[in-house]
Amino acid sequence: MYLILSYFFYIVAIAAGYTAAFDLLIQLFPDYGFVELTAGFFVTAMFFPLVPLYPGIDSGEWLLAIVCYTSLVFGVILGNQARKTKT
Repeated sequence: MYLILSYFFYIVAIAAGYTAAFDLLIQLFPDYGFVELTAGFFVTAMFFPLVPLYPGIDSGEWLLAIVCYTSLVFGVILGNQARKTKT
């Protein structure tokens, strides 16, 4: 059960990162196409924990960063709990 909840929180963190990245993509390339969307997908896959910081620093919208980092913390805690209860 802990492992499923851990994965759920990781998915929420990744979704928050991709939401922030899509907002950044719209700001940089208003007429984005397939190439920009694909490049943004791969760059965000590497740096998804850092991307939510941009809206917070740039415009003061910290909600995505808070959701991303809180979900990562809960994902790690629940993942460790799942590993501890299996042994």
